[in-house]
Amino acid sequence: MTELTADLVLEGLKAWAEQLYQAASPKVEVALHGGRFSVADLERYATKARACRVALEGLKFELNGRGRLIAHGHAVVVVLAGDAGRAIPRALNVLQVASTLQAALPGSKCGLELEDTIDAKNVRAANLYHAGLDKAGTAAWVITWPVKFEHPRVP
Repeated sequence: MTELTADLVLEGLKAWAEQLYQAASPKVEVALHGGRFSVADLERYATKARACRVALEGLKFELNGRGRLIAHGHAVVVVLAGDAGRAIPRALNVLQVASTLQAALPGSKCGLELEDTIDAKNVRAANLYHAGLDKAGTAAWVITWPVKFEHPRVP
């Protein structure tokens, strides 16, 4: 098992999402986000295009019986989409972006050497309605799932 730091997991999740969306038309912009998503973040990210922001939150560590340091956290992806030039309503547009990710998660390790594959019953998704996003013509959904990985020990 390969040891992973939290920043490697975050970068790996971003790369995995980018790979999923490479064939998407129109393209989906994938970027990292450093932590909890505030209302100001969501308003700043309001976009007519398709985008997602990837974060890793709630890291906890435990030492297992073999002396391995295991990190537990939640991958959090906020998916955003506008009206695509009015051709597709934003409600459907954002669900198309979200469903690509949701369909790829079950049984996946997101291209990383995680401890376990993603169990479909642990994937959560919710609409993130906010008046500021609505005024900007953007719909947003949040998708979360637990991740567990071996973290390097510091001597």
